[in-house]
Amino acid sequence: MFLRSSVVKKGGKTYRYWKLVENVRTGSGPRQQVVAHLGDLSHFTAADWRDLAGRMGEPEMAAALERRVRQGGRQGRPPKWTLEDRSASASDASDLVSIRLSETSWREPVAFGDVYTALVLWKRLGLGELLGERMNNSAAKVPWPAVAALIAVNRLVEPMAEWPMVRWWQRTALPQLLGIPLGTINDDRLYRCLDLVLPHKQAIEERIAGVGQSLFGQSYRYLLYDLTSTYFEGQMESNPKARRGYSRDHRPDCKQVTIGAVVDREGYPVGYEVLAGNVRDHKTVAGMLERLGARFGLADRTLCMDRGMVTEDSLKQIRESTVRYVLADRRDASERFTERVQHGSWQTRRADPDTGEAVVEVQEMGEEEGDRLILVRSRGCAQKEKGIHLRMLSKLKAHLERLENTVRQGRLVNPEKIDRRIGAILARHPGMSSWVCVRREELPPATVETASGKRKRAAKPRQVVHWHVQQETEELARQLEGVYLLRTNVAGTDAGQVWEDYVTLVRVESAFRTLKHDLALRPVCHQREERAEAHVLFCWIAYAMYWVLERTHHQRGGSLSGRRVLEVLRGIQMGTICLQRADGMKLELERVSTPRPEEALVLHSLNVALPRPRVRLDRLELTLPEERTLFDPVDDCSDKE
Repeated sequence: MFLRSSVVKKGGKTYRYWKLVENVRTGSGPRQQVVAHLGDLSHFTAADWRDLAGRMGEPEMAAALERRVRQGGRQGRPPKWTLEDRSASASDASDLVSIRLSETSWREPVAFGDVYTALVLWKRLGLGELLGERMNNSAAKVPWPAVAALIAVNRLVEPMAEWPMVRWWQRTALPQLLGIPLGTINDDRLYRCLDLVLPHKQAIEERIAGVGQSLFGQSYRYLLYDLTSTYFEGQMESNPKARRGYSRDHRPDCKQVTIGAVVDREGYPVGYEVLAGNVRDHKTVAGMLERLGARFGLADRTLCMDRGMVTEDSLKQIRESTVRYVLADRRDASERFTERVQHGSWQTRRADPDTGEAVVEVQEMGEEEGDRLILVRSRGCAQKEKGIHLRMLSKLKAHLERLENTVRQGRLVNPEKIDRRIGAILARHPGMSSWVCVRREELPPATVETASGKRKRAAKPRQVVHWHVQQETEELARQLEGVYLLRTNVAGTDAGQVWEDYVTLVRVESAFRTLKHDLALRPVCHQREERAEAHVLFCWIAYAMYWVLERTHHQRGGSLSGRRVLEVLRGIQMGTICLQRADGMKLELERVSTPRPEEALVLHSLNVALPRPRVRLDRLELTLPEERTLFDPVDDCSDKE
């Protein structure tokens, strides 16, 4: 390959444009084929020449290329490049020095790969640009969008509270990447950033949803809605939403808030709302429908929810909204179709590949109030419910046997106390209380024999507790294990497909697991309501970054989880290389470690290229790459110098 130029005269000025060509053999003889149009090269710097030579596969040709362009109008192929030319061009490089190998060292290594990738994701979501427009304050000592990026990166990479975050960020490359001097970040500044970002919650949600459409083609035609909770550490007296309620975290001793989240059928975040901790599930439906209607409109949307949202009032609100829906009906709704469960015509939706036995079966049950009713029987759900019933029934039996023995031994004789104990036991097992029949019986006083041989009747009657499991109730429950009822107004869709749509609810449950386990949504330690909601907001942002990270990795051939991807990238570090020249002068160079093969593969799957050193020898200019199409190929992910 070699360079050729062409001259264009325009407006009384002369312009020279360059192109890279190579000789190829054709049927008509050798011809020159253009490899790339390079344009005007007169403004190229030494770094640009090295970059061009590297792209040509001849890094040592930088100086020779520069000489060729400096020749200007000389036509034809330049003199052949020889090894002597290569050594001469290398010796002319401005960054060649003689060093003492014995004085070479590497110090102050900091985490680079994971935080750099997190910042790339932050940029891809457009959040830096959004907050830069909305929080631009030239008088601020530290730009607030940079502080917000720091908090979001920490929440994704190594989530922790704000006060340890002050020390954590100094052990990473974030000071250089964000351009924030050390010592300017403290916990007060981080708390202040939470306060400033929260008012932009709606704009952030809309930006994230818009990026989902542009990058991944999310249509938001099918939406999933569910609730979770996160608990507090402390009394939270200044937070009116902190209440005790049904705890999904099994922490009834703590106050909590409820979070209603909407994701699409692939788990991409659409929006959320922080609600009081004691709110009932069905009470949140009206507000959710109103917010979705304002953002997207409901006429052409399908909404999927679980059985906790279904009551007469909530069904009425859903029908009035004109949205299409797929709902799981109340757990006892399938009891009306016991006969159809046993003798109905089931349609196999999924079968065991080894035995051919049905794993999931469905059947249409007609219509009710304009809704299609679809009965589902799942072998996996049946096994799960059977185990739950056995465990709960054994606990109930153990408590009743203990009470029966206590009364029989005479350690509990007061009738009122016995009745209260029975009520407490049944209340402790609400799901199984209908399975048993418990009654207290009062027997006449027993006749006992005294020391003198006379028989004497006891002064007080005896108390006895009798209980047994009701066989009919147990048999009915056993028949309905794994059976549930779906309700939908979607017409013209196969019953099996309606079930397939319903089970996508696992996506929102997976989102909750990611928020809680990978992004440390719980517990919340902020006392003020605004700070607690800002904590949830940054967890939501981190979840969007996590989703993009994992999805991009998988679509480009990766198979790791998002957390494992970050763990691999954590092995890429940045440190200072300390050198001593032959004349005694000391040099310090900031450089990023060359990725290992596994790290390079992960970087390539994410379309992330590490920054390369620029002209200055003593430092590495750490800037995020220019925005590109997400699935553009990356030539190289290593740190070539």
